[in-house]
Amino acid sequence: MSERERLLHLVAAHLLAHGVTSSTLRGLARAAGSNNRMLLYYFGSREQLVREALQAVARDHFPGFENAWAGLEHGSGALRTDLQAVWDEIAAPHNLPFLRLFFEVFGQVTRQPGYSELMGDIAAWHRPAAARLRREGLPRGVAEALATELVALWRGLQMTLILTQDLRTVERVQRQALDAFCARALDHAGAGSRT
Repeated sequence: MSERERLLHLVAAHLLAHGVTSSTLRGLARAAGSNNRMLLYYFGSREQLVREALQAVARDHFPGFENAWAGLEHGSGALRTDLQAVWDEIAAPHNLPFLRLFFEVFGQVTRQPGYSELMGDIAAWHRPAAARLRREGLPRGVAEALATELVALWRGLQMTLILTQDLRTVERVQRQALDAFCARALDHAGAGSRT
């Protein structure tokens, strides 16, 4: 492992445990057993370091997220089944630390536009959902709108799960909403094939 990779791994672990909001460059350097100059040498800026560390958190600690979305876009199961598999991965108890960090960064984006780059592809979860809905036969505009709706629903339920820790209630609400969502999506697909 290179020194850059070692530092990135240590900073990623620190962000996962302590969050982004109060993480200064000096604090990140201390957590990594390094100093400001070395972090700037390897990463250029605090923002670039945090961006790469967040990507490392997602890639190294929570690979199920990426796999679940890829499975949705390229999956061959029923739409309802494949969507439920994505939700099951998102809401898995071992993913709660990632969700907390994700929503912290999400909040920072609303206050500091420079943070928007930190979200990376995570902010675009609607893309694989839209691609899958297009495969189901929905027109592009409808697929995009429904995918955005689905991701908004799931984000709200993720936040509820973080705040309440009530997986049972969140699961019940999610299943009911997903049933209704899939029924509407398939209606749109059927209407498209009749025109």
